[in-house]
Formats: sequence, C-alpha cells, structure tokens
Amino acid sequence: MHSDKYIQALVDSQSFFEIHQENVLGVEMDVFKNRPRSLVDFIELSASHGEKPYLIYQDKVISFTQHLTLVKKAAHILQSQHNVKPGDRVAIYAANCPEWIIFFWATVSIGAIACGLNGWWKGSEAIKAIDAADPNIIVCDQKRFDRIADQVKHPTLIFEDLDLSSCAEELQSFTRIDEDECACLLYTSGTTGTPKGVMTSHRSMIANSTLQMLQGAAVSQHSSSYGIDWSKNTPTSLLTSPLFHVSGLSAGAVTSLFAGSTTLVYDGRFLADKVIKLIQKFSVTSWGGAVPTALKRLLDEAEAKNLTLESVLVVGGGGAPMPPELIERTKGVFPNSEYSFGYGYGLTESGAITIINWGEALKAEPASPGQPMPSIKIELRDEEGKLITANSVEGEIHIQSPSVMLGYYNNPEASAAALTNDRWLRTGDWGYKKGSLYFISSRRTDLILRGAENVYPQEIELILDSHKDIEESAVIGIPHDDLGQEVMAIVSTKNSQLSDSQLSAWVGKDLADFKVPSKWKMINTPLPRNASGKLMKHVLIDTSKNTMVEEDE
Repeated sequence: MHSDKYIQALVDSQSFFEIHQENVLGVEMDVFKNRPRSLVDFIELSASHGEKPYLIYQDKVISFTQHLTLVKKAAHILQSQHNVKPGDRVAIYAANCPEWIIFFWATVSIGAIACGLNGWWKGSEAIKAIDAADPNIIVCDQKRFDRIADQVKHPTLIFEDLDLSSCAEELQSFTRIDEDECACLLYTSGTTGTPKGVMTSHRSMIANSTLQMLQGAAVSQHSSSYGIDWSKNTPTSLLTSPLFHVSGLSAGAVTSLFAGSTTLVYDGRFLADKVIKLIQKFSVTSWGGAVPTALKRLLDEAEAKNLTLESVLVVGGGGAPMPPELIERTKGVFPNSEYSFGYGYGLTESGAITIINWGEALKAEPASPGQPMPSIKIELRDEEGKLITANSVEGEIHIQSPSVMLGYYNNPEASAAALTNDRWLRTGDWGYKKGSLYFISSRRTDLILRGAENVYPQEIELILDSHKDIEESAVIGIPHDDLGQEVMAIVSTKNSQLSDSQLSAWVGKDLADFKVPSKWKMINTPLPRNASGKLMKHVLIDTSKNTMVEEDE
C-alpha cells in the first residue's frame, strides 16, 4: 500500500495503473500489468492525437501527425542509407531541437539503440563516447560536428543539411524488440568522474512514463480539490532539461508523446527572463526541470519584476536538495502550483522518477525528497551490505525496480559493481528514513573524512545557501597532513565584503565545530555545473577535469 491516498486510489481503481508481479530479468518484481510492451506502441498510439501540437520550438510547431511522418522518414534514412539494424547504435550529438527527438524515435522504431551524447561535451570527450559505442552513424548539429570534425571516423549527418519534410520515402513498418532490450544509452552526469553509458531498456522508459502519468493524475486530483482549474489551458510542458539527460528525454519528450501533451522545447543557455517570456507566451502549464539553481534564478527574476505566472499548475525538479525557502518562494511566483509542487530523487541508472515528495508530505517534511513510487523498492544497507530497518540510521541507498538500468555499456566491471545478482542498484548515495519518507545525506563520493568524523557537505551547503548574500555554495574535502581531510567551502557571492569569519559564525551557530569549513574561497561567478544542473565537484578540485562547453545564448 502506498501512503499517498491519491496514488493508491488510482492504482486500485484504474486498470491502466494496475500492478501485479512478473519475472523481470530473473527477478520477481511489481510491474504495471496493462503497460505497452514497446516504445513502438507510443509512436503508433500518437497518431490518435492528430493535428494537436506535439513540439513547439522557436517558430516551429510540429503536430503529432507531422511528427509521425517525420519519424518514418528519418527511420527510412537510417535503414536504407546507413544499414541500421536492431541492436545497432545511432549517436545523437546536438542541442535540444525537434531533430533530436525525431531521430530518437526513428532509432527505437527500428529496434536500434539511441546514444544521447552530452551536448556540453568538448570534442575529445564526445569522441571517447562515440568510439566506445561504435555507432553506424552520428546525427548532430553543425556546432557539435565542428567540435569533432578533425577526429571523427564514423559517418555523420548534420541536421542543418537535412530537410526531412522533403524526403519522399518513409519506413513501411516498425520493428518491435523485447521490452528488456536496450532502447538507449544515456550517460552518467560525470559529477564524480568519467561518464559511463547507461543501458536503458524499453521496459524502463515505459515504466517511467507510466509513473509520470500516475503522479500527474494524483497531483491533478489533489490540487483540483482546492479549486485549481486544470481545464483553463491546453496541457503544455516546458522542457528546459537537456534531451541527453534522463529527465529531459524519458520524463520529458517520451512521456509527452505517450500522454498526448504539448512540449515547448527550450533552446540555448538557461536565461530566466527568456524562460518567463515563453511561459507567458505559450501559457505553459507544467515545468519539470526546476532544479534548484534554475528555479532560484527564475524566482529572482520574477520577484524583481513583481510577476506571477498563473498558467503554471505543476512545478517539479530534482538533481539536488531543494531548500525549503525556495519551495515557499515558488508558491508566490507560481500560485497555482501550491498544491502540486514536488521534487524527488533519482539517477540515470534508476530510470528517472524513483522517490518523490509533494502535497501534505512536502509541507510536513520539506527536507525529504519523499517516498518510493509504486513498483519501486528502496533499501538502506550498511558498509557490510546488511539491511537497515531502523529509522534515522544512515545507509547506502539500494533500488530495485523495472526501471533500473540493464548495466553499463561494454563495462562489465562497473556493471557488476553497481548491480547485485538480484538486480539491486547500489547508488553510492547515503541516506536514512523516517517512516515512509527518505532523506539524502550525501553522495558517498562527496563524504569528507575529517579525522575520526564523517562530514556530509550537503548539510553545510544548505545552511550556506540560506544566507542572504550567498548565490550558491559547494563544500569539498581537501588534503590535510594531520586530519586526512579538512573542510573547504567555495562560495559564490556578489558581496565583496563578505568575510570568512562571518560565514564561519553563520555555519557554526547550527553545526558542530568540526563541520565548520576551515578554508574558504569567495568567487563572483557561478559554480561549475553539468547540463542537468548538478554541481561538478571534481572540477572544483581539479579544473582540468572540466570537459563541458556551455550553451551560447
């Protein structure tokens, strides 16, 4: 039984959300009984939405009917000109654009594997991933082709050179493969090192989309009970997350096609003023890419201009802890999201939506990313792998569900390290629980070992970020001859008068002395983040490890 009454009622009453047990890769798991068995079903079912807009991008509007036709044309090109067969790879290296989405669907429609390369990678990093995946073809935009042009050995197709609508021939029939076969490779964020290709199955993406729709239905019922009108505007989602990230692709474009909703595809660097204008122009109803940094920038801009964005009914995010004061501010700028705001926890490896907090639970425990969604099991285990059942005892978070990855592509050692024989994912993240709610302590790789004490950076960062003069902060461990490591804070601030002693006192009023940073660095620029908004702490430690190229405006 799920503790959220709306979610449990939907599971009990709606056949689409009915859950039973099945064997998944040798393990009995809870699954959605009446799910589609292939992403091809998503494509075929999309025809029923006709001329309704599926994608809006700059001045382009692409209907579901037009999209289906373009997918068939792209799939024909892949098959006839590049001999793409089931199991072959097609690498996509581009900024967010309709062609990215079209070629993703074209690839999976013929049983091939779409490799979503990080569009922020420099050429050398992209080439490593390309060589590892060995795709039949790379489809890309001109800017990213220029990054790899002098190194690439694989055939390429540049979006700007292609006019799909003028192509005469279309794919005649789609190819269905087993739901536990790989649909795409999405790459780990690389906040702790070299990214790995996460093999995501058709089953995983279908399960994630179903969970997204279940959550959406629950949110709609809950907020409607408080008088929020969901019929006023056409459902339109703002997609600011990168398509090469699980939240942009699986939770965004894929779910949108299945649900028959419109996706407004944002392009370029995140600019709060630009985002606000798009929300106003297209009466956006949901924004799922509200990671804390992006949300804060938008709230700052809206509050400075005394704006409220009343068309937005749902705001949600993840990828980093959500400060409680940010949650409260969101209700002021997005008043109709007061009862539907939520954030959660998940990984590329876990298939996006895993734990989520919203509604009454979020009001009671805003520091928690929530509880597991139906069909997802969470366990906490100690250093020796023993199960932890007591409240408030920290352990490594393990996840078992139909959404968990198949493994890392061509990396059996890393796959074996991450997955147990009974398909529990070792996340490397540490947390604890209180009743049904979970709390994230820290990434294990972030843990600072100061003498005999464990220091969790997140605990310090949340306090620093609550300071009125701090834009954002990062806490890392640096070598110390005696202690092994000492605590260092990097603080982004516009106040040049802010001192180490002031901030030490600010942290020290709430935390033990050993947790107060002994080293401070003040900067007036944003901290380095990857495309999904996650802080790249390995870059703070060694700037030579920054392989990202930020989008131009």
